[in-house]
Amino acid sequence: MSGSVAITGINGGIGRALASAFAAEGFQIVGIDISPTGPEGVEYYQLDVTDEVKALEVYQRIHQAHPELIYWCNNAGIAKLGPFSELPLSDFHKVMAVNFTAVVVATHFWLDIFQRTGGCVINMASVAGFVPSGDMSSYVASKHAVVGFTRAIQLELDLARSSAATCLVAPGFVQTDIMQVGSQYGLPEKLQRLASSPEKCAREIVAGVLKGEREIIPTLNGKLMAGMFRLPFASTIVRTVYRKSREIKK
Repeated sequence: MSGSVAITGINGGIGRALASAFAAEGFQIVGIDISPTGPEGVEYYQLDVTDEVKALEVYQRIHQAHPELIYWCNNAGIAKLGPFSELPLSDFHKVMAVNFTAVVVATHFWLDIFQRTGGCVINMASVAGFVPSGDMSSYVASKHAVVGFTRAIQLELDLARSSAATCLVAPGFVQTDIMQVGSQYGLPEKLQRLASSPEKCAREIVAGVLKGEREIIPTLNGKLMAGMFRLPFASTIVRTVYRKSREIKK
């Protein structure tokens, strides 16, 4: 393959793994993250994706430097865990700003480009965008928003027979810092073995993207959870799993 792919949140576990997986397919990698430095061998842009003015400036610079860019991956994400009643509203707004509003801004910019040049915006949601979970209200809300937003846009693009496309990605449990394993409200350590590696997850994502798939649920645990929630008694299962996870942490 030839061309470029840009990945936000490239310093995170899935971000780095995606960079490696795309590079293995012959793509040039452009990385974006809030940290001062990025992975070695990657053209890197430091950016707080919630700063809309600065973000649009950086996106324009990337477009000018890489007119051959084929994929833009909105991968940056954060989580603030805890019961909604205990979560400061500032934390809730921050999660929505990073996980959803910044995705909207980048998607709007790049779809305008891709409708002329051809390309795909990859929006990283989560199985949490299908399945609710306690102690994760802001994260769940942001990922539900990404799911609905991306699906709605793809309907519009399909009707218009656009050369631009979106790809919705919704992983299950993946071994990254965002899971906050062992913390008070994070994934219990006893359940960590259920999580997939970032590398395996990234390989599944890249394989699906290159096939032109419009929705990808990588990881076995992700597929099982997404499928489970289609069952008529899913809400009972979710409540039971949440209660048991809280008991494990005690």
